Amino acid sequence: MKSNLSDGQRGMTIMEILFVIAIMAILSTSGINSWQGYRQRILLEQTSAGLLAFLSRTQSAANWHNQTYLLTLGRQGNRYCLRAGQSASGSECASDIGLIFLLPNNSFEIALNQSEIGLGFYGLRNTAGAGHIVLSNAAGRVRLVLSAKGRLRRCSESIDGHQPYLPGIVPC
Repeated sequence: MKSNLSDGQRGMTIMEILFVIAIMAILSTSGINSWQGYRQRILLEQTSAGLLAFLSRTQSAANWHNQTYLLTLGRQGNRYCLRAGQSASGSECASDIGLIFLLPNNSFEIALNQSEIGLGFYGLRNTAGAGHIVLSNAAGRVRLVLSAKGRLRRCSESIDGHQPYLPGIVPC
């Protein structure tokens, strides 16, 4: 700080002001990047929890009605949806029984890996067609596993040997 002003006031030089502005810009940029990563991780965790709740609700409905409910992927505009119905035909987000899970935005990708009998729930003794659903966005990938005995699990997949930090989700 310079103190050579005529009336005894103290001021900052232009170099000091530019230095403070540069530090603020660096801190703001790193803060914004961290915040965006945090938002993506939380959105992935909440969406996978919602999808797990949808699968549990579909399993309960199949058991209650003693019906077969198959899971299929569809699209509504640029967003994916997962629908449960008694038939596995069609690519739109419409279900004959009204069970539909629409992904919150178009930043998500979803993939179904299933057995030969199809991914779904069978009302008889609460069994299911085995397979898994992979939900992914910029923060990572979450796998929802459906076993033949109807057990539902959720875990985070590693990407290129790196395990992303997803709080509350165990690694696969």
